[in-house]
Amino acid sequence: MKLSTRSRYGTRALVELGAHCGDGPVRLEALAENEGIAVRYLAAIVRDLMRAGLVRSVRGAHGGYLLARDPADVRLADVVRYLEGSLEPVECLNDPGFCDRREGCVTREVWGKVGDAIEGVLGSITLKDLIDRRAEKDGRHK
Repeated sequence: MKLSTRSRYGTRALVELGAHCGDGPVRLEALAENEGIAVRYLAAIVRDLMRAGLVRSVRGAHGGYLLARDPADVRLADVVRYLEGSLEPVECLNDPGFCDRREGCVTREVWGKVGDAIEGVLGSITLKDLIDRRAEKDGRHK
């Protein structure tokens, strides 16, 4: 299973915004430059993050984007779900009608355990955890 750039870039953008909590809004261009993401692509991701209630915009000369929720309340599983859809590694776990072998499929059980593990790991990490880890790696304490 591979996460798309939407989840990877979206998570990086949220961490960057979280690192600037209390500093005011961050301009999209600055966010894109700091994270090495194309502005147009990041704009589309940020729109989705706004629809999910994770980011809010501030208009005006000193406008930009801010986190809309407390980073401690945002689980990485939710971010990935908002940007990717399901965390399940195979479609048959999402849609019971997807496969007619559902009842006797032994591999489906394995994929279910993989999905549970993904949910467990991503559900145990908050945006605050990532922001704190970034500060440690950068030698800053915020």
